[in-house]
Amino acid sequence: MRGWSGGILAAGVAASALVLASPALAGDSDDLTADAKLQLAESHVTATLAPTDLRRLYVLDVAFPAAEAARTYVLDGTSGQVEGMFNQAYWPNFAVSPDGSELYAVDSYWEKHTRGKRSDYIVVRDARTLQVSEDIPLPAGRLLIVSKKYNFDVTPDGHYGLTYNLAPQTAVTVTDLKERKAVGTIGIPGCGLIFAQGPARFSSLCADGAIATVSFDESANATVKRTANVFDAKNDPAFEHSGWDKHHQMLYLVTYHGRVIPVNLAGEQAVIGASWSLTSDAERSAGWRPGGWQISHFHSPKRRLYVLMHRGRDWTHKNSGTEVWEFDATTGTRLQRVKLPEPAQSIAVSQDADALLYVIADSYRIYGFRLATGKPLYRTKPLGFTPQLLTVWGE
Repeated sequence: MRGWSGGILAAGVAASALVLASPALAGDSDDLTADAKLQLAESHVTATLAPTDLRRLYVLDVAFPAAEAARTYVLDGTSGQVEGMFNQAYWPNFAVSPDGSELYAVDSYWEKHTRGKRSDYIVVRDARTLQVSEDIPLPAGRLLIVSKKYNFDVTPDGHYGLTYNLAPQTAVTVTDLKERKAVGTIGIPGCGLIFAQGPARFSSLCADGAIATVSFDESANATVKRTANVFDAKNDPAFEHSGWDKHHQMLYLVTYHGRVIPVNLAGEQAVIGASWSLTSDAERSAGWRPGGWQISHFHSPKRRLYVLMHRGRDWTHKNSGTEVWEFDATTGTRLQRVKLPEPAQSIAVSQDADALLYVIADSYRIYGFRLATGKPLYRTKPLGFTPQLLTVWGE
């Protein structure tokens, strides 16, 4: 309060000096000495972030109490210090370019704030200044639904942005990020989400438990190949935020009952691997199962899968996690359990060798943990309205 009061007092003094110095108000005479006159001039400085690094953390706040006021915070993942923030729009999506130079925000706007003509864009920002460099129109629009990481993705070479849509069938709009233009829309009936592969391919999960893999050309002409019976969509559905290893093009589907289904997406058709369980028989009997929002994340350099776990009954898949379990994804072996100071909805892991674990707690605090020890490094103050998704560069 002292700093705030001081700011008001200083503003008042400055305003008084301005009034006294104004000929229109003080008359023609000016009996002020030179040292009593203030030279006032506005100046604006745009801070510049350091180049994007593997410890930079992006926190998407969907602002549930006022969904048109979403924003993304930029944090130093090592300390938890907020380094920047930029506004987004209604239920946005977000991604970082593979080279770390650009940030992509998928936003929707109405000309009269909450009504009138709607416009959808991929908003391109400079990753260091956070200034907008381009608004790329999405003529076919995009699906407006609560923010999910895999409703938008970027191919590993950074050439194409892929945006999920429903107008009226499920589809994906292909945008050439180099040419800054949408090139076409590809129908994926009965399927959803985008796991982007390179140079021009993506896969989606389908309502019947299949995986559709789409290969396309520069005009968005596409071929689709489906692999059936990947997961049991009725009795044991897969989480949308399953572990995605883009570098090795491996998807680790995590199901509600705690099964992990490795799927190789490196080719034109998905190949299913042998499944394994997150839990032992005793742990399943005790009620351990995955749950939350962004329930899992993948560390590509060491091929490790991290999953939010809690104790609950069937259909508690939205319950917050009380622990994060670490697995060697190549063997299914659990390596450690990280007990959380408070329940959390979302997790992410930095992609450097000495990785850090990040969680969004139910209190809206961000916690950072050193995975080598499983001990917390910091916790922030509650951040924003309703922070929901975490993104790290290189994931």
